Amino acid sequence: MPKVWPTSEIELKVMNIVKRHLQSEFEKYPGVLDGGIHFKYKPSKIRLKVIELGSSDYHKVKTLSDVKDFTLNINYQDENRELVEQVTERISVLLDSSVVRNLFFEFVSKEVFKISPYLWLGNNRFILINNSLYKKKKHNDRTED
Repeated sequence: MPKVWPTSEIELKVMNIVKRHLQSEFEKYPGVLDGGIHFKYKPSKIRLKVIELGSSDYHKVKTLSDVKDFTLNINYQDENRELVEQVTERISVLLDSSVVRNLFFEFVSKEVFKISPYLWLGNNRFILINNSLYKKKKHNDRTED
């Protein structure tokens, strides 16, 4: 049995924000999210058309205004490679450099690979930072030049 890492309150808050944002986008495409959106560990019986959200480094803060440099993984899984590629691309385009509930999403990587003889997994990785902190960082980067 895999080790289950504890989930902090702020981590759940951030993942709920992302979940609602993705649901509002993908509800336009019936059948794409039949398996739902789950946090960290999806139920093992759900294998198709499912998003799993995972994150790290959330134990360091207590509020959204302190979110800085946190990793968010968004995985989409299905048996149809083309669908996995399309959904993975849509997620990266939707969230790259976007601001959702004052969280800035910085795109890191995207990949699609086979995880079993019949299943494909698309992974998007983002770094999240509170938008106010991001603006300060960008301002400081410009003034240091």
